Amino acid sequence: MSDARWTDVDKDLDYALMHHGMAIRLFEAAGFDAPDLDGYRNSRAFMHAMGAGYTSIENALLGFSPSGEAWHKDLIDRLSRLLTGENARPAFFDAEMRRDLLECLTMRHRVRHSEYDEFVASKAEPIEAVRRVLPRIKDVAARFKKQIDPDPKDENDGGDGSGGGALKTRPVHSVNCYTIKS
Repeated sequence: MSDARWTDVDKDLDYALMHHGMAIRLFEAAGFDAPDLDGYRNSRAFMHAMGAGYTSIENALLGFSPSGEAWHKDLIDRLSRLLTGENARPAFFDAEMRRDLLECLTMRHRVRHSEYDEFVASKAEPIEAVRRVLPRIKDVAARFKKQIDPDPKDENDGGDGSGGGALKTRPVHSVNCYTIKS
């Protein structure tokens, strides 16, 4: 990817950190059960922050997007696989990050398909997944970027011993687009 596209990824991840960080603060502040405007505001703000946070992570990954009805889950699954051979590339997410992101996706689905009176704070388990995703997501993206789009001036780019520019990208819209230079 070009440098400009990586700045888009960074921007979307910054939004994810902000939204999910606010979701944690809202969850800890509680007050979801109040039968008045405050309860409504608290629960809706939490639900929006959870949904917007996950959407921001997904937006960061759209350059790799699959298609089809289950593309959201497929995107996480695709980026969690290590590819070898002609289309070699590292896995973007490890098993723990994959599991946590799928939990965040589940919460966003609940947010988009629920009504106010269906919100039960004790069922907001994805908040724990968000707590694990937040401190790791930027490092995961930086490591992946270094492996697939290394700085050609950096002699220790992707860790494969071949020097700068060890991996190159082809201009296709698939996560399978990374190949080893021969």
